[in-house]
Amino acid sequence: MYKKILVSLNGTGNDEIVLDHVKGLAREYGVELRLFQLHRIMKSDEAYMRKVQTEVGSPAYRAKEKAEDYLGELEQSIEKEGLQVSTVFLVVENPEASEIVKYAEENDFDLIALTNQERTGVSRWFFGSIEEKVRKRSSLPVLFISRRS
Repeated sequence: MYKKILVSLNGTGNDEIVLDHVKGLAREYGVELRLFQLHRIMKSDEAYMRKVQTEVGSPAYRAKEKAEDYLGELEQSIEKEGLQVSTVFLVVENPEASEIVKYAEENDFDLIALTNQERTGVSRWFFGSIEEKVRKRSSLPVLFISRRS
């Protein structure tokens, strides 16, 4: 079945939903979990612009610090449950969905797990759904986990 699951997180309360589910899979099947979070910066051909966007004090730098703390706490908690887990945080220039799929495929994951975002109406039309874009672009199975109403 599955040996490696990429768990895309966004640092919200919705993460608990996907984590509860994938921890169950990990317990049942001995699956390795990789908790994954990313932060998108503006695409630029200039090294200076990329550096400015990621230097100390920048939003990307703060996002990295916050994510490392968050992911580190999750990793310790999950390891205490006897499960195999690792974490990764990436700063990317390309759209989030593309980067999630690229990372999963390049690192031989068997499944991508993520929670559905609760975007509706105009925001869903304008911004689209990262989850739906992942589903369309991925050659791997994608597991969507939603909050129960």
